[in-house]
Amino acid sequence: MTPGRRRIVRIAAFIVAIALLVAAVIAILRSAPTIDQVRAAVVHPDPTKVLLCIAALLVNIVACGGIFHALLASFGRIRRFEMVQLIATSSVLNYLPLRPGLIGRIAHQDVVNGIPLRRSAISVVEAGAVCACSIVWLAGAVALAHWTGIDTLGWIVAVLPSLGWCARRTTQPTTVQRLLNALAWRQVDLLAWGVRYWAVFGLLGVSLSPIDCARAVCIGGTANLVPFIGNGLGIREWAIGLAGERMALWSTDVGLAAELLNRAVDVAVAVPIGLLCAVPITRRLRAAMAARDGTASGS
Repeated sequence: MTPGRRRIVRIAAFIVAIALLVAAVIAILRSAPTIDQVRAAVVHPDPTKVLLCIAALLVNIVACGGIFHALLASFGRIRRFEMVQLIATSSVLNYLPLRPGLIGRIAHQDVVNGIPLRRSAISVVEAGAVCACSIVWLAGAVALAHWTGIDTLGWIVAVLPSLGWCARRTTQPTTVQRLLNALAWRQVDLLAWGVRYWAVFGLLGVSLSPIDCARAVCIGGTANLVPFIGNGLGIREWAIGLAGERMALWSTDVGLAAELLNRAVDVAVAVPIGLLCAVPITRRLRAAMAARDGTASGS
């Protein structure tokens, strides 16, 4: 696909995402019981669930930073906290069409951290593969728990990828070691998503079991992997709503409302954090570009 066509596809996908988001809001407004649930969640929220949701979002940011640090640290000079800052900022910018956050992060890694553009692009593919494999593995663990009726067995299988923490740390890790470390960080990310779903559904008065939370994570995680749409905008809302009703976990309207609450937390918490992280990132980028220009002038 040529760059021009890719740009058109991304803009079209963004328009579709906004349309789906608007449709989700309209669907909720047409359901009086759901409106009452949302009003209660907003006017009289459970502070514990709100704090858990916010804390889990912060864990998501740190875990995503850990995934990319595991994949890229051996190819340049980048600290884990710096990668977390990059992820926080790029995630916010990826809400915009054409996903400028991804492009900006790759450029920063090249100019500031000395990570080749090709390696950064490969890491995006590797991260996608890690995320997809983790969702398939978790779905298999949930299915195992359902078929056997033994939830504990499902959880034991679900946490096995966490053994990636045991991969030997070296200055030049192998591809397998890098992927195992990234997979372990992804497990932390999935756990945080599970907590977020437990909290947002709980705010609406819907109690989810741990296995139901894992099902929600599989649905939402799959939606997040849809290409050309940053952060699963619009897709995740309808995926949670429709799939949840099909599995008799919650109604479509409640699923839409829960995911919109999830999205509201993203906007209220992740956006300010991303903008704050953009300040030191911009400072480092300007300094690196000035140093590069000075070197070029001197030669």
